Amino acid sequence: MSSPSNKLVRPTVYQFAFGEAVITNVLEGYIHRADLHPFIATNADAGAVEELANQYRIPFPALEHNFVSTIIETGGKLIVVDPGFGAAAPAPSTGGFMDALNRAGYQAEDVDIVLISHCHPDHIGNVASDGVATFANAEIVIGRTEFEFWKRGDSISEMRQPTLALFRKVLLPLEDQLRLIEPGDQVVDGLSAVDAFGHSAGHLVFRFSSGGRELVLLNDTTPHYVASFAHPEWHFSMDDDPVKAAETRRRILDDCAASAVPVIGFHLPFPSIGFVETLQDGFEFRPATYQFQLT
Repeated sequence: MSSPSNKLVRPTVYQFAFGEAVITNVLEGYIHRADLHPFIATNADAGAVEELANQYRIPFPALEHNFVSTIIETGGKLIVVDPGFGAAAPAPSTGGFMDALNRAGYQAEDVDIVLISHCHPDHIGNVASDGVATFANAEIVIGRTEFEFWKRGDSISEMRQPTLALFRKVLLPLEDQLRLIEPGDQVVDGLSAVDAFGHSAGHLVFRFSSGGRELVLLNDTTPHYVASFAHPEWHFSMDDDPVKAAETRRRILDDCAASAVPVIGFHLPFPSIGFVETLQDGFEFRPATYQFQLT
């Protein structure tokens, strides 16, 4: 008999109108870990991380690491942002994007654009399988700096060698089908790329506006909803350039707090949308409640 935890049902689709667009966050999956420290703060003392966890009433050292993809339906286009692991799923609790896509009312052939924030496995694994593009009718859009970094394959850390292998297997064969963009470029009308380099060489954040409303897709700028906000200077163990990533994190969060725009984060707890507030020397993530369900 399976344990009770294996029978529990959890939400995987969160959909709402935003201006003239429809936005859908889907829980691609999650992984349970037992290393809150040093996973989310390699340059902090374990005691400091535990103290912060206690303050926010979350366990230590256990954590749940979510993977949340975003779908944007706007201007007659269906855009999938970072469609998850796909066949590269590392655990049974991951790799659920395609099922969630269908539950949201879409099919793979409906997708017009696959937008990639960076080339880590949880973002590119589902772009293709066995050399065949998962979204047959879609244009693939990715930052030029990010793509060219992985194509060169120079100075790749030991930790990222599997990432390089996956890039060469999944994304590199599709090079002729890619549209390479720079920070500041528009993907479609109202959706633009922002320099968020550090987590990866060419990591991008996306700013979206529709009907006079605006939000920011943080992607992997904030890997943890408590630590990454309260202490943006703490180094995430998966950051390729931790120092630059920390500088970027503070810059992006400062901008989001000042402009009071909602944010969506790939690793924030599902449904992964809320607001950034300035708090002492750092920030705080305030999850949305019913704001986006009101009509």
